[in-house]
Amino acid sequence: MHLTLIINSIVCLLGVVVGLFFAGGSIISIANMQVSWSGVLVVAALLVPIFFAVSGIGAWIAHHRAATQLAIGLIALPWLWTVLFVIAMLASFDR
Repeated sequence: MHLTLIINSIVCLLGVVVGLFFAGGSIISIANMQVSWSGVLVVAALLVPIFFAVSGIGAWIAHHRAATQLAIGLIALPWLWTVLFVIAMLASFDR
């Protein structure tokens, strides 16, 4: 599990940086949308890099407190959120 946490930390550092660019580009796209849930999409876009940071830090804390299942959930959190956000964005482009 220790190696998994190290790899997750590296990926999360990259995820925060790339997530900031991803969120910025998404917010520009959302500004041009004419959907009623555009405010929710802006918040969801801003949460992408935040969830990567929470995953990187939270997984270590959960592991040290012997909450292995929580650590695994925190590792999966930013990936699940990003997938859900991309699906919501794709659904918004159809309207």
